[in-house]
Amino acid sequence: MAQTAPPPDGILDETRALTPETHRHLAEELKQFSLDLKCEAWIKASSFAPAGITVRRVAQTQRREWSATRPAVLMAYDRASNTSGISFAPVFWERYPSAELVEIMQETRRILADPKLTLDERLALATRSWIDRLRSMESVRLKQSLWLQRGEKRFAMTVPVLFAGGALIAALLGFISRRRGVSAGRRFLFPEVQVGMRFGAAYGGGVTAEIKTNAGAQ
Repeated sequence: MAQTAPPPDGILDETRALTPETHRHLAEELKQFSLDLKCEAWIKASSFAPAGITVRRVAQTQRREWSATRPAVLMAYDRASNTSGISFAPVFWERYPSAELVEIMQETRRILADPKLTLDERLALATRSWIDRLRSMESVRLKQSLWLQRGEKRFAMTVPVLFAGGALIAALLGFISRRRGVSAGRRFLFPEVQVGMRFGAAYGGGVTAEIKTNAGAQ
């Protein structure tokens, strides 16, 4: 397949199936989509595909040729076989769930194979389908990223508070532990007193103190 330059408006219609109005509207939508998702976006509609090469392979080869390593998406359609394929750059598979990208590919093939629509209608409808779906997926991704950033910020603000609280609790526990240690090491002894024997009995001690509990008591 000979190398060609990417179309300046994003559309290479070799089938000439698109009306000038549809072509213009799709070119504007592709341009806006590229700005929104910061990527390249192209449509390639050919009258026939090279022998022995699937349209999906054509889409992959053409996207790589036109975009190199830049983010890009390319939808290819072959009129002779009425088959289509869509190719996403690797960054799309990193950004979005694979299952959703596969659904986009399947939906694109279904629309482009619909015999009830003209080729002009099929190309326009299929293109708008994956544009809207990818834009919606990007919106979800950005919201999730914002939630994660906010969660990380809250966590970063909470960690110092938790550490400070933990340090205070540890200090209090240490203080209580030291007080208990000091209290446990203390010994309380009664004072030694001399008590005379009463009536000569060995354990017949006399009165050593008087405690007054009120004004009249002794």
